[in-house]
Amino acid sequence: MKPALFLLSAAFILSGCGYKGDLYLPKEDDKARFGVIQTGLQFETKEPTAPTQ
Repeated sequence: MKPALFLLSAAFILSGCGYKGDLYLPKEDDKARFGVIQTGLQFETKEPTAPTQ
C-alpha cells in the first residue's frame, strides 16, 4: 500500500511539471498586451564605450 501511495503522490507532483502550452513571443507590430514585460521587441542599443585613461 505504501509503495502505491508513494508512486501515486510522485505522479501527481511530477504532473505539475508537464506541458504548459506554447511560449508567446510577440511580433514586432503586435498589439496584444498580456502583461508588463514584452519580449522580442526591439530596443535602442547603445554601443559600449571603452573607459578613457
